[in-house]
Amino acid sequence: MSAIRFVLTFMYKLKLKYISAALCIILAAVFSFFTPLIIRFTVDSIIGGKPAALPFGLDSILPQAFRDLPTALSLVWGALAIVIFSLLGHSCTFLRGKLSAEVSEELARRMRNRLYDHIQKLPYSWHSKVQTGDIIQRCTSDVDTVRRFIGLQLIQLGRGIFMALLILPVMLAMNVKMTLISTVVVPVIFIYAFIFFKQVRKRFQAADESEGYLTTVLEESLNGIRVVRAFAREDYEVARFERAADDYRAKCRKLITVLAYYWASSDLLCLTQMAIVFIFGIGWTIRGEISLGTLLAFSTYINMLLWPIREMGRILTDMGKALVSVGRLREILDTPIEVMEAETNIPKGSRLKGEIEFRGLSFAYTEDNPILRGIDLKISAGETIAILGATGSGKSTLTNLIPRLFDGYRGAIFVDGIELSKYHRQDLRRQIGIVLQEPFLYSRSIADNIGIALEDKDMRRIEAASREAALHDAISDFEQAYETVIGERGVTLSGGQRQRTAIARALVKDPAILILDDALSAVDSETEQIIQRNLLLRKGKATTIIITHRLTGVSMADRIVVLEHGRIAQIGSHKELIEQPGVYKRIWQIQHQLEQEAI
Repeated sequence: MSAIRFVLTFMYKLKLKYISAALCIILAAVFSFFTPLIIRFTVDSIIGGKPAALPFGLDSILPQAFRDLPTALSLVWGALAIVIFSLLGHSCTFLRGKLSAEVSEELARRMRNRLYDHIQKLPYSWHSKVQTGDIIQRCTSDVDTVRRFIGLQLIQLGRGIFMALLILPVMLAMNVKMTLISTVVVPVIFIYAFIFFKQVRKRFQAADESEGYLTTVLEESLNGIRVVRAFAREDYEVARFERAADDYRAKCRKLITVLAYYWASSDLLCLTQMAIVFIFGIGWTIRGEISLGTLLAFSTYINMLLWPIREMGRILTDMGKALVSVGRLREILDTPIEVMEAETNIPKGSRLKGEIEFRGLSFAYTEDNPILRGIDLKISAGETIAILGATGSGKSTLTNLIPRLFDGYRGAIFVDGIELSKYHRQDLRRQIGIVLQEPFLYSRSIADNIGIALEDKDMRRIEAASREAALHDAISDFEQAYETVIGERGVTLSGGQRQRTAIARALVKDPAILILDDALSAVDSETEQIIQRNLLLRKGKATTIIITHRLTGVSMADRIVVLEHGRIAQIGSHKELIEQPGVYKRIWQIQHQLEQEAI
């Protein structure tokens, strides 16, 4: 029932159209129901000369004029009636296909849009744990599985049930004994279909998850193609993809094997049932217990009854697939999104001062592995802070907490004297410019990438930001300048150009808080000095936090914070720290010695 409720949430203003499709399939079944009766009447009454004996008193509605027609003309009218009912039935089937296709395609569109919207609002911590390929597979393949079931199989399931409810009373009205013989195998087919439904559901889930992993491997290999080429790992990646493909093939083969067993065995059961009908029916016809028309009607009705029931296996199989897919989609949609509403909203056009304070801050991604421990630090508005420390000391984690990319910390973080959790997330993030360790660029123009945070593409501001990031001259050398499309993840730019583009993207917002997470690691020393000089001109306009491993990056800092094992080991100016024994002095001595040896 939960799966039905889930699907119904996407059926707003579609239910009437879907009900119309169901009515069309019912009408198609009703029109097909008359054909065997016309054949029986033609054989027994028109050709055989027996009195009309249609079930439920249908013979009473035949006009007297039709009864008195010559045999040849009656046969023509009988054939014409079959053609008319067939045309009506197929017209209803066509209309059903059109309506159900419209519903299923709109349903799939709504699902994809809802999934994408929900994924955009999920916490950063969720995105850091999931595999991109698996999420892509859920938003494409799983949605298509649900779409196919709603558009085709569910309607067919209703048709099969209605056919059974319609045909069985007619068969009973014609001959009870013949009906019992004609349906002896039907319960077996039903039970058989249900057993295979359970088997197929398990195997489809395994195949679906394997397909998700295969998509992940492909996505990683394509995104990391330069690394693969640089380290001559083509053979390894090919072998890795082949292993994933082999696993997917093996799981699909198990699924197909189960289906093959079902189709073969159900075919045998259906053919056995038809053989039983003919064996007993021909004998009873010879002995005169039933008419030839009744035998022909039963042979047609049993075919109309058996094959939809046999199709139940495929329908139940697809139902199993759809239920698995619905479960995988619900895993995403049931994940709580980031709570945006808060006590404090920052009015549009307003700007924070940028004062930041950490009080007793501790944080861990997992409880048994704390990253930050008891951080106490106050950063004045407009101050520039440099954060140093070994890999894993918690530098990036500390700054990622400021825009609330992660929650669940202990202690408190204040911005302008207000606890961080009281701010509306989007309002807060609009006040922060952040350059991550690995800048992500879109496959768009340079101007689009730099101005992504702007409501309007203001080229004046974009050019000003690129000048501050020492990027304008490089852009000017491109044939299309700022309209140059930089390829997926900025592949056509150098590492330093990508970092400078990300810096320009952060500066164009004129943020109250600017975070540079190792943002100058890929630029040369001369360009680094230009950027630092430009940032010095901005000093006091924004609270700036610089994460770096190079001491050249701390020259503009008012204070330097040294992290060690998630704690503040030292804090002070460059002059103060090189006179104290500790981590900073050791780093300075090592880097100073290397510089002297290089000279």
